[in-house]
Amino acid sequence: MKRTVLYLSLVLASGCSWIGLEDEPPPPPTLGDLKPVYLEGEAEPLTARTLAERELAYRQALAVAEQPAVRLEVRQRLADIALQTGEAGSDDYSAAIADYEALVAEYAQQEGGDQLLYQLARAYDLAGRGDEALVLMRRLSDEYPQSEHFAEAEFRKGEAAFSEGNYAAAQASYERVLVREEQTEYAVNALYMSGWTQFKRGRFNDAVNAFAGALDRLVRSDGRMENMPRGEREMADDCLRVLAMIFNEQGGSEAIARFEQDHQPRGYNHLLYASLSALYLEQERYRDSAETLHTYIAEHPESPQAHQYHLDAIAAWEQGGFPAEVIEQKRAYVAAYPVAGPYWRMVGPSQRDRIRPALQQYIEELARHHHALAQEENAEAPEVQYGEAARYYALYIDSFPRDERLPDLGFLLAETRFAAGDYRTAVSDYEWVAYRYPDHPQAAEAGYAAVLAHRELGSELDEDQLAWIDSELKFAHSFPEDSRAPPVLAHAAAQLLDQGLYQRAVLAAGDLIDWQPPLDNTLLTDAWLITADAEYALSRHAQAQVAYQEALTRLPADDERRSHTEEQLAASVYRQGEMAAAAGRHMQAAEHFAQVLVLAPTSQVRMNAQYDAASSYIKARDFDAANALLEDFRERYPEHELSATVGPLLVENYEANRDWARAAAELDRIAAASDDPDVVREAQYVAAGYYADAGDTEMAIERFRAYAHRWYEPVAIRMEAMNTLADIYADTDETEKRYYWLRAMAEAHDDAGDAQSERSLYLAAHSVSELADAYYDTYTAINLTVPLRENLRRKRAAMEPAVAAYERTAAYGLQPLGTRATYQLGTIYSDLSEALIQSERPADMDALALEQYELLLEEQAWPFEEKATEIHETNARRSWNGLYDVWVRRSFAALRELLPARYAKVELSGQLSEEIQ
Repeated sequence: MKRTVLYLSLVLASGCSWIGLEDEPPPPPTLGDLKPVYLEGEAEPLTARTLAERELAYRQALAVAEQPAVRLEVRQRLADIALQTGEAGSDDYSAAIADYEALVAEYAQQEGGDQLLYQLARAYDLAGRGDEALVLMRRLSDEYPQSEHFAEAEFRKGEAAFSEGNYAAAQASYERVLVREEQTEYAVNALYMSGWTQFKRGRFNDAVNAFAGALDRLVRSDGRMENMPRGEREMADDCLRVLAMIFNEQGGSEAIARFEQDHQPRGYNHLLYASLSALYLEQERYRDSAETLHTYIAEHPESPQAHQYHLDAIAAWEQGGFPAEVIEQKRAYVAAYPVAGPYWRMVGPSQRDRIRPALQQYIEELARHHHALAQEENAEAPEVQYGEAARYYALYIDSFPRDERLPDLGFLLAETRFAAGDYRTAVSDYEWVAYRYPDHPQAAEAGYAAVLAHRELGSELDEDQLAWIDSELKFAHSFPEDSRAPPVLAHAAAQLLDQGLYQRAVLAAGDLIDWQPPLDNTLLTDAWLITADAEYALSRHAQAQVAYQEALTRLPADDERRSHTEEQLAASVYRQGEMAAAAGRHMQAAEHFAQVLVLAPTSQVRMNAQYDAASSYIKARDFDAANALLEDFRERYPEHELSATVGPLLVENYEANRDWARAAAELDRIAAASDDPDVVREAQYVAAGYYADAGDTEMAIERFRAYAHRWYEPVAIRMEAMNTLADIYADTDETEKRYYWLRAMAEAHDDAGDAQSERSLYLAAHSVSELADAYYDTYTAINLTVPLRENLRRKRAAMEPAVAAYERTAAYGLQPLGTRATYQLGTIYSDLSEALIQSERPADMDALALEQYELLLEEQAWPFEEKATEIHETNARRSWNGLYDVWVRRSFAALRELLPARYAKVELSGQLSEEIQ
């Protein structure tokens, strides 16, 4: 019979919290705490009714059973049912006890007698007769050493002996349990209780081995206990607690170190130190508690627990009131576990999250500690303390770059370096605070402090002078509301002028000029003079003129700077014409040159000035002003060599003004006056285009048509002329004339030989494609109605030019016209096939004739469908080479209709997609 093994819950469920050295562990559980036994094959508890029904059935079976083995089996079942009935709520176990006692009396010495003793013991225990249950368990152990319940029975004997204070007998029972170590539910409890018996007997080394054996089975190999079941966790905690007391008796942390040396490494070894430290802390032995953890850290510096034990040690020093040790250990912690250090890189994110706040706290505390020492009255070597404070402030900033308190600490870092006389580094630190955190309350103060640090540095090096200027500019621009900003900016602008950095001087002085609210006259006058001198040095005489004029309005009449300013103003005006032209300010140059015509109309330079003024107006895109000057120039100086250039210039100007009619007329004039064929040809072609742009369609057609019939070369330009004619006829809805020029373009390209180009190919291909579409429309317009033979002949006749045109389009090899033409070819054949199938049937056919007629139509249609399939497959195969445009996709769609068995499969689509890729 299959029976479930009784399970003993963890021993001393309430005793794991035992902490007294002299107290007894809590009493052991009774057999009533054991897991109940169920009848074979029963998956769910039985109701009272079911139990009663089964009891009746078994009693009926017992009444007729004759074989002894069967009667024994039935009687056992009845005893089991009586026990279950008590457990089901009646709490009456007398019937079960009577049944089991009778069975024990008759069969205890036979095979299976241990099971009867066990069940009777359980019934006794449930009935509150624990002593009698224990007697039976002892008997089971003595008489049935091979029983599956032997380990449990021995464990019960050990518990009883332990409760009686007979630790030697208890130890013997626990050792017999451990012989059956494969029954692990008892082995851990036996080891745990064995440890207690050895502890009670003063055999500490044996107790250590027993408790360690229990921990070996309870604790994971990595020493983690967080997710242990509650009972196991409490037992493990109790083992660690007792071990701490033993190690304390044996010499403290040195005893743990000896244990580590004598045994293989265990994942929970760190817990031994923690438990001993906790014991010392409870006893207010703060130094011993901290030093125990330091011992572990020294032996295991790379342990994942090292940083936490260091924190616990610091807490112990603090709790014990050792301020000097606290400072030193915080310093040691920061040195041992820095961000990005070896330990930091070794541990995982969760541990870093625990280290980070400690580092933040300790680093700042150490920085402020040294800062305070440096500021003490009569402090010894304050520069050393400032240096230490700076080192820790910098370490915090480097370690925690996203911390919201960085600007506060950064300002303190700069202050310590300034106080220590390290002005160069202080500048960097002040500017870091000021400009990385411009909204910080001390940002402006930090920016100004950086300027002062530059001044204190007192370096004559050019790079330091430039850095000083940059710092002043940055301060003034970043904190314009600060009253110190304008004077600082004025000093920077003057320094830039002295350094020859004219452009930067202009910008700095300009900021002063634009300052809001406006500055006083003294600062503004200085700013305009700096601007004027810098602009003149940069050869920007127009800007210099304005600045000098503005400065003169502000300078008093007796100011010694007036004469120099007036001379510079005159020089700036004199140079503006030349410099404006050279600098590309064409409108200004034109106006200056035009002034010559007004101021000196009869001068020798008038002619050049007039022509240069026109040229500058052209560059300034004032074409009306330029054209007036050019037309006057051609009339005034007809024999001058520059007059020959006036015509092309006028054409360009008319083009720019989009005055296409006047541009075309000027080109006609050029063509009429020229003996050069190329000039004539080009002028005629461009003029034709301008007539078209001007909306003079009649003149445009006449010019383009004349050009196309006269000038066969260059081929490219002739084709553009024909293409324009085709477009014009498209706009005027003159379709046949458009088709004429489309055919002409294709023929011109085909006859061009080496003069063919990508553009001519494009025009030819598109022309033939459009002609093919026209043939296709004619083809599709013919319906296959009765009489079928005549209409089919007409449709076949209309099909031929469409097929030829699409084949010609494809032959040009221009994509996507090629794939489109291929698709259209396939469509023509598939349409013809479909048209045959869907054609009108003669009305006078009987059913048999109609059936034969339709078979004949299918035979006629099939070759066209095959041809369509072949053409679409040709298009589809282009996808194998990476060509997969809309027409290839449409061919695939057509193939799915034509050959669904092959092309409508998802697998094929996936395969083709992969091939395309």
